[in-house]
Amino acid sequence: MLTQVNFDWIQGEKLALMGANGSGKSTLARILAGLIQQESGEVVLDQNGAIHSWHDYPHWKMIGFVGQHPRRQTIGATVAEELGFGLLNQGMNAAEVKKMVKLLATQIGLQEQLLQSPATLSGGERQRLVIAAVLALQPAFIILDESISMLDLRARKRVFDLLDTHLGSDKESNRESGLGQLWITHDPEIALKADRLLVLQEGIIVEQGNPRDILADDERCREYGIRGLKESSFPQNISKDPILNASRPKARAEVLRWQKAEYKSRVWIDQVVKRNEFIGIIGPSGAGKTTLLESGLGLVTPFKGRFQAFDDESVPIPSKQLRNKIRLLQQEAGEYLLGRTVYDEIFYTVGKGERARSKEIHEQYLNQMSIPKIQWQQDPLQMSGGERQKVALAAALTTNPGILLFDEPLIGLDRQGRANFKAFMNASKNSYTILYVTHDLEEILDMATRLWLIENGRITFECEVGDHFLKERERFRSAGVKC
Repeated sequence: MLTQVNFDWIQGEKLALMGANGSGKSTLARILAGLIQQESGEVVLDQNGAIHSWHDYPHWKMIGFVGQHPRRQTIGATVAEELGFGLLNQGMNAAEVKKMVKLLATQIGLQEQLLQSPATLSGGERQRLVIAAVLALQPAFIILDESISMLDLRARKRVFDLLDTHLGSDKESNRESGLGQLWITHDPEIALKADRLLVLQEGIIVEQGNPRDILADDERCREYGIRGLKESSFPQNISKDPILNASRPKARAEVLRWQKAEYKSRVWIDQVVKRNEFIGIIGPSGAGKTTLLESGLGLVTPFKGRFQAFDDESVPIPSKQLRNKIRLLQQEAGEYLLGRTVYDEIFYTVGKGERARSKEIHEQYLNQMSIPKIQWQQDPLQMSGGERQKVALAAALTTNPGILLFDEPLIGLDRQGRANFKAFMNASKNSYTILYVTHDLEEILDMATRLWLIENGRITFECEVGDHFLKERERFRSAGVKC
């Protein structure tokens, strides 16, 4: 719920909006985008002194909105259709649309995927696609609700360059006619690029001002539940996995093996993963990282070579037997929740007869992900994106798997959720075999034992995490990895 929200937003101004999960950021964004209406107060447009009620004005012509989940916002059968759909609806002739589509695709690095379905793109590629499709309509304002969270550094630069082309070459002279931008983010480095930072806490704007001044004060940031520039390390009160001493599938020395395995998505793998390894998987958007994880659960199978789990040819791939031993947490994991309540989701794989026996252990995971008891009976669909992500993380851990496959698990998490998850994984890292996809090496350097750099569907470089890996920083950066 939002209360006492007062601020202005000038065309051409870049605003960043930060706040803890559930603070009201997406609700405010949907009100500004005209998707929902506020219960009280007013949103007005001041157009050269003429005041218009925002909800009575044809605001859809002026404001673009890109939500947290790009899967929900694509409707075209191909990338080209997605980029051209809005332009055709605005009456642009087909020849001009075709020209514009090619230009946009080149600007966002999707020129080779024009005839592909958006469903075949990586999460970062879908984010770029949706942003470009909205920008094609030339709005005066745009809202990006965690809409660049899946982008590697190179792709992020492409998007910011595309946004800046609407500002013109002279930012100051073009300020009032440029693109107004509102970025909802948990990333302080993104917020630093804004002209002004707004901080929401429990539905109230408690700060607005210079981003660097606010984010440099870690005490204030901790109070607001946002990440600052001097973010402190893990909390000290996180325990190890509450079921580490319980029985879990016994894995042999080798738990996953790809033997020259080739997949239809042009991914080729020839690797072995050993028990209790923590492998960080890095690389640019669309390189094949997600396919690699999906292959580890048998969701995709090789058309050449072979994949084997647990050094046991009797384990069918895919199979329920394999899913009981391996858990995959996909990108946008909060979109795949099945339980009617948070509590149902945590116990989704547990029979009713077993719930009472495992109740205390399962509830510990909810507590460790900072999910308050008041939300346990809430419908996940009524929660924020970050809150759903926490539920998905807790549910993944309760299944007691031997192997965890994480695809950018920290996306959408606020300061507390991020710290709790990292601390939990750090305490439990020697008890799981973990494959962890990320664009940010800082997430995993104190936990990972090995790194795989994947580019164009192949692991082009691997190393153990140690002092010598520092020599490869430039190589990682050139691949779009934050390090």
